[in-house]
Order: sequence, then structure tokens, then C-alpha cells
Amino acid sequence: MAARRLTWAPGRPTVLLGVATLALVCFYYLARADAVGVYSRPRGWFALTGAPLAPPLHFAASALLLAVIPVLAAWRLAGLTPRDLGLGLGRWRAGLVWLAVGLPLAILAGRIAALAPAIRAVYPLDPTLAAEPRAFIRYAALQFLYFGSWEVLFRGVLLFGLRAPLGAASSNVVQTALSVTAHFGRAINETLAAAPAGIVFGAIDLRIGSIWYVALLHWVVGVSMDWFILTT
Repeated sequence: MAARRLTWAPGRPTVLLGVATLALVCFYYLARADAVGVYSRPRGWFALTGAPLAPPLHFAASALLLAVIPVLAAWRLAGLTPRDLGLGLGRWRAGLVWLAVGLPLAILAGRIAALAPAIRAVYPLDPTLAAEPRAFIRYAALQFLYFGSWEVLFRGVLLFGLRAPLGAASSNVVQTALSVTAHFGRAINETLAAAPAGIVFGAIDLRIGSIWYVALLHWVVGVSMDWFILTT
């Protein structure tokens, strides 16, 4: 069932954008599994972000900063329920159709991404990960905390949360723009791909009324990419 129709609420864009901004700043600088910094010849390398977290802790921090806190803030400060934010099942039959069509494409996208040297320099986020099936499955399951939480913030809190005051098209552009900037520090091809992917993912979510089908597809892209990096 699609989310209920919402009316414009004064201050909602400010609240949701403010919460998203704070969450992303904390995520970017304090909860990374790697480090982002600067290099210059006289000064050498200097890390601008906090000490890298162990991958399981990074994924748990992702769930807290990108999903739990924004959803609670949207509920308490903007009056939006999880269903309003696309966190229900939506039109589940249409969602299953999108999964059937999208899963092979997601695996193909992971395979293509795994060929890029810049991508291989970043992923898997756990540099000790090996292609041992049981270890990889445990790691892949933990990764859903990250990919699912990413979708909750951008395609849930921002896309669905801003749809009533801004309109569907504008809210889709806003969440995509913030999603692209959140990729800064990753490979440039990944950052550039986030723009069309964000628009397409948002359009699918709006059509279905739920974020979870795209969340599964996004997760499969990341998991398959890691697997192909480790095995090719």
C-alpha cells in the first residue's frame, strides 16, 4: 500500500535537510571504514577524517547515523511516520517485478564496476576480506546495514519526506544531489554514476511507494562488486 498523501508542513524541508546534513557530516568524518585526506609535496599526507573504524562498527554506525536518527527526527520533529517515509512494503507486486528485472542488471553493474582500478583501490571496505564463502556471506549480510541505511536517508527521509512540500521531481533531485556529494572521497566513476542512479532509484521508489526494493538492488550491486573484485 502506498504512503498516505501528505499536506505541506511549514518548516519540514528545513528540519529534514538539517538532520540529513548533520548525519552526513558525522558519517563522513567520524564513521568511515577508511580515511580521506590531502597530500602535498612539502607537507606529505594528512588525514582529515577520524581513525578508520572496523567494518562491522562502520556498518553499525551507518545504521545509527543514516537511518535510526534521521527516521526518529523525521517522526518527532516533522510528524512523519515510517510509512510516510516509504519504509513499508508499498505496491509489493510491482516491487517484485522490479526485483526480477533489476537483479541481473545489478549483478552486471557490480561486474563492470569491479573492473575499474579506482574502485578496486577502495573496495571491499574490509581489506582483509577473502573469497571464502562463509566469511563473505557474513560480511555481505552486515553490508545491508550500510546500503539499507543509505536508502533510508536519501530515498526515504529526503525523497518521501520532501515530496509533499517540494513535489516529487524536486525532492528526487534534492536527494540525488546530496547522495552525489556524500560520495566525495570515493572513486570519481562511482561518484558520477551516483547522479543517474539516484534519479532512477528515486523514480522507482516513488512509483512503488517503498524504498526496500531499490535497497536490495543497491545492496546486490555492492556485494557482487566486492565478490568480483576478490575473484577476478
